[in-house]
Order: sequence, then structure tokens, then C-alpha cells
Amino acid sequence: MKSLLPLASVALLAACGPEASSPVVRLEIEPLSTMVAGVGSSVDFDVAAFDSSGRSVAARVVWHSGDSEVASVSGAGVATGVGEGTTSIIAELGSVTATATLEVWVDPVVGVYEPGTSYFGRRGYVEYIPGTLPLVLSAPHGGSLTPPEIPDRSWGTVVTDSRTAETLLAVRDALIELTGRAPHVVISHLRRTKLDPNREIEEAAQGSPFAEQAWREFHGFLEAATAEVTSDFGAGLYVDVHGHGHDIQRLELGYLLSAVDLNRDDAELDAAGLAGASSLAALARTSPHSLSALVRGSPSFGAYLLEQDLLSVPSPYAPHPGSDPYFSGGYNTFRHGSRAGGTVSALQIEMHRVGIRDTDQNRRIFGTRLARAVEQFMLENFGFFRPD
Repeated sequence: MKSLLPLASVALLAACGPEASSPVVRLEIEPLSTMVAGVGSSVDFDVAAFDSSGRSVAARVVWHSGDSEVASVSGAGVATGVGEGTTSIIAELGSVTATATLEVWVDPVVGVYEPGTSYFGRRGYVEYIPGTLPLVLSAPHGGSLTPPEIPDRSWGTVVTDSRTAETLLAVRDALIELTGRAPHVVISHLRRTKLDPNREIEEAAQGSPFAEQAWREFHGFLEAATAEVTSDFGAGLYVDVHGHGHDIQRLELGYLLSAVDLNRDDAELDAAGLAGASSLAALARTSPHSLSALVRGSPSFGAYLLEQDLLSVPSPYAPHPGSDPYFSGGYNTFRHGSRAGGTVSALQIEMHRVGIRDTDQNRRIFGTRLARAVEQFMLENFGFFRPD
């Protein structure tokens, strides 16, 4: 759009000012396409008026909704959702009009999530497959969808984790084969250029209402999954799955403990009082093991990975990241792990590509090994895994 009077000022003049002194030949409305989530939610539309020379002029427009059963619109251009659907929002001045599209999305009400059934958010951008194990898995960065309605993110990390969604589903298949039960699974099918659900909403969606809706769905499904685990088992584990491109070919396990913290020796790490600041906070409160043991000792997840010939840091194999690149965990691990409260502890797994994510066969082999490690870690540290 070319440089205009500030749209907020034009909107005010449109509602309160005199008739245009020069004939209006064009109206421009903003935003051209948007959505609101839920009946009663509102969004402001602005309009700018131009004369035949392209100058911005003050004008009083009349607002209309194309379908009053979907949305109403006030004289100031504030549209409010009335019912689910899509409608036009129209600014009119004599024979000159401008039209925008408004979608009113109403989240479906799900009484009971059926295990093994896929539940999708709006337009299939986010998927939730409920399970019956005390385990939640998510893949926030493995999606491939690039819908035009969502602008590309202009800042932050936009690199996609290749094949992490497929790897997660291979782990799910392996757990079903191993236990007869499935974990809860949440996947973002949007490419990271469109949405990064492992960030706060401002960075994740960067103002796109369509991306913001997908962000809310991703975290809403995770909240539903962790609530189900808590209700059924009292405690459980959440694992957020990512891919890394670091030179060292090993898994990186993130517990919200920095490399500086993990580079301490065991006595220093345990004396630092960091258990409550880790994503294993709830487990650390009830475990007979120290924090250092839980993250890199014999009862650690890294130890059970090592039994499956999977190298990781921290672990008995590599207790300290040292000066090497290392991911310590992110927004998802913080928000849905027990550092933020509750009894579901969490960790982030950063997977290298070669031998893990690169082929279907390798993904299936890795899925089987990870499934065995998860089962052993849960049995050792939680005392249960598969339901009775």
C-alpha cells in the first residue's frame, strides 16, 4: 500500500468528519483478510479514501457485513463475530466500495478425546493424536505447509527441522509395537517460516491472526494431553522433539539447564539448587536420586539411550557439553514441563540427521531404540509406564 494518512486518523475522520471535499474514487481497507476466534471476538477494520489524483482525503464511509449471521460491523469499522463462517466486510461511499474478508472460527467442543483418533485444528495446521501412555511427544518444527494466508516470518529462527514429524511418528509406532499402547502426539504441520510454536506468540506468529490461531491450538492440544496424563497417572513425561545440524553426531538432551550449569561437577551441580529450575522439577522433588544423577547418571535418560547404542549429552558417555554447541531446551519444555508447575516433567531432544532422521529405515530403527529407552527411564524413575 502506498503512503497514506495514518489509517487510525482516517478511520476517525471516516466516522466523524465532514463529507470529502474532493470526489473519492478509491477506498482501501485494512486488513484485507483476517479472522477472529470465537463468537463475540472483535477486530478493527480501517479505511483510507483517495481522490482522482491519488491524494488521501477525509471521508465518511458506511460499513456493512455481507452476512449478519456471521459478523456484525459498527459504524467505526469494528467487526464482531456472531456465528461460525466467512463473510465480507464492506466499506462504502456512494458507488465506491472496498471489501475485506473476515472468518469467524469457533473451536470445536470435544467432550472426550478418543485414543488413536487424529484431531485437527483449523485447516489441519495442527494435529493431536491422543494416547493412553503417560507420555506426550511433540514436533513443533517438522511441518511442510506454507499457506499463502500466513505471511512468512520476518525475524527469529526460520530453519525447518527436516523429518522430525516423521521421526516422531516412527517413535509412536515403535511404542505401540513395544507396549500395545500409544503416547499422546502433537504435531505442527506448518513450516517454521510460517509459525514457530516453540516461542512466545509474538515471535512465533508475528502478528498473523491465522498463525496465532495455530499457535493456540498447538499449546491447547499439549495442555489437553498433559492434563489427561495427570488425570490418568498422576505424573508423566513430555518430550519435545527437534533436529540439530551441529557437527557432533549425538542427541542433545535439554532440561532447561545451561551448558554452564552442566559443565559443573556433580557436587557443584547438586549444591546449586537447580532442580526446581529444571524441566524435571516434579520428578526431582520425589526422586531418591540427585539432579546430577537424573540428568547424566545411571538413572538418566542419557544412560538408557546409551544402552540402546544412542550417544547423547548429558549422559554417562558425555556428562558435560563443554564448549560445544548445545541446546538446553525451549519454550515448550518450559511451558509444559514441571518447571512451570504440575507433575509432568519434560525434556527436549535435539536429533542429528544422519543415521536418525535421514531415511525411513533409520527413523524406524531409532524409533525402536528410543521407545525402549523411554520405557526403561519411566520404569526406573516413575515406577510405571504402560497402564495395568
